[in-house]
Amino acid sequence: MSVATAVYEQTCHVCDAIRLFVMRTFINIQRGRQLSANVKIFQHYGQFDREAPYHLQRVQDQTNKEYDRKLEELH
Repeated sequence: MSVATAVYEQTCHVCDAIRLFVMRTFINIQRGRQLSANVKIFQHYGQFDREAPYHLQRVQDQTNKEYDRKLEELH
């Protein structure tokens, strides 16, 4: 029974490592897409507001904080 338990525990570690890798990759892809969407939105917004780059930076910072938090929650 101890051999089966040891194999099961090792398998769980491998599955967890794969899950973390896939989830980190997925979250980083989402982050990239969101940051890109923010830039596109503020390019159009910049035509009407001279302070658009300032607002864009604040939104980008908030987006990065949100995705950093999501990555931290994986552990």
